[in-house]
Amino acid sequence: MPIRSISRTLAAIIIVLTGCAGPGPKMMPAAPTEIRQVEAGVERVYDANGDGKADYVERSPDSGPVSALRFDIDGDGLFELAVPRDVPTAGDRHLIILLDSIPFDIVHDVWTAGRLRLFNAPSRTISPFPVMTDLSFSEFFGVSPSPGVESEYFDGKTLRGGYLSYASESNATKWLRQTDYHLRMIAHSFAYLKPDRWYMHELGSIQRLFYKNGKSPMIGYVVGTSALGAIQSRNGHVNALTQVDRMCQQIMYQTRGHVQITLLSDHGHHLITSRRVLLRESLERMGYHATTHLRSVQDIVVPEFGVVTCAAIHTKMPAQVARDAINIEGIDFAAYQDGEDVIVVSRRGSAQITAANGRIRYMVQRGDPLGLTPIIDDLMTKQGIDSDGFVDDRVLFSATMSHLYPDGVHRLWRAFHGLIEHTPDVLISVDEGWHCGSKFMSNLVEIRGAHGSLRYASSCGFAMTTLGPLPAVMRMDDLSAELAKMGADVRVSAPAASGDSR
Repeated sequence: MPIRSISRTLAAIIIVLTGCAGPGPKMMPAAPTEIRQVEAGVERVYDANGDGKADYVERSPDSGPVSALRFDIDGDGLFELAVPRDVPTAGDRHLIILLDSIPFDIVHDVWTAGRLRLFNAPSRTISPFPVMTDLSFSEFFGVSPSPGVESEYFDGKTLRGGYLSYASESNATKWLRQTDYHLRMIAHSFAYLKPDRWYMHELGSIQRLFYKNGKSPMIGYVVGTSALGAIQSRNGHVNALTQVDRMCQQIMYQTRGHVQITLLSDHGHHLITSRRVLLRESLERMGYHATTHLRSVQDIVVPEFGVVTCAAIHTKMPAQVARDAINIEGIDFAAYQDGEDVIVVSRRGSAQITAANGRIRYMVQRGDPLGLTPIIDDLMTKQGIDSDGFVDDRVLFSATMSHLYPDGVHRLWRAFHGLIEHTPDVLISVDEGWHCGSKFMSNLVEIRGAHGSLRYASSCGFAMTTLGPLPAVMRMDDLSAELAKMGADVRVSAPAASGDSR
């Protein structure tokens, strides 16, 4: 059967199977029956059990998280149980939900508008580069490196993986072992074709497992938020946050306030319709030979699996391939390794990144590919940089965490030093309005959101918890360390995840 016919048949099978999602979660009503001003701030009153009587109250300051809960246990109209929420209670179970691809800026807007107020204000997290789920959660759980950037990768001998590898979860095995629930990756295509239905299925599965298994912390991973953003853009993410908020409220009600909940995402989402970069095709037109092995200097291996805003290239001539690639329409910059150093090249210039002993240096060779010269000059004025051009890694983090390429120097260094087992020879980050990857997937679904690049929108996820306030901005490994300080150690070994292939 021709490849195109196989692809169409596979798509048809997937569409038929999308009716198999299970029930969603029990949730708090979308709106309270009453909102009243009190001396301590605001009380939101709910009919949680649907009997027509108010039985649950969330009290919060006008601009802060919920500080107390009240419950009418016996339905007599009196709220006889009061539970403070400003200090965690010993013995509370802890639920952690990993939400794929939710950007910080949207969460901030939703929280500011009054949703998600069980939680402290959201913090911004910065994903490693390339901005991919497996790499980000591997850093969070402390199980890096991942075998490849994606499920299709070059292992030094041949191109491996692809859809069968994705279905078997081989690139994600180490971090998925730290979770208690995830939708089996073989079913992820269903989520992208019917995102609303499958997202509710995932939330329902997490809620039921939390009530059933008694584990703490219990960790669930949700892919549906990525699908909702990719297909429905901002509205999809806002809907997802509203539903998970209502589910968390219901869990808080059911446990009578004796639960702690943490929400976080792996990275952001660049919510813009994009075109596919003809990366492999353009390099072939230049004279390179795209293949699955590297035998000659003309050979290149270009994995093209998902629909993402980054790319990996394997070659015997990384410097030349990188300099040719940056002239392709849609490419922002390329990076490759020269000894231990990392070289960044773009049409704007080139720079060298060097790191040692907790200090890091961004040395411009020509132009300024990452646009960091004003920040470097300011640090020199403040004497934050030594005579050799090195600056403390954390100082540069603070200075660049809100840049177009947040924490870009560290993330580019890390990309070539321990993040990926089979490190690509060249890493690509693309311009706004473009994506790389699978031609088939690009044609199957209109993509309105993607991630992978070093840019802010792609890079910045969120974290928020009922345990207390988190630092305003964190790397993913910083986040797990901060949660550990609060008593939620996510880096301990966990049993194999409870997958769901329905």
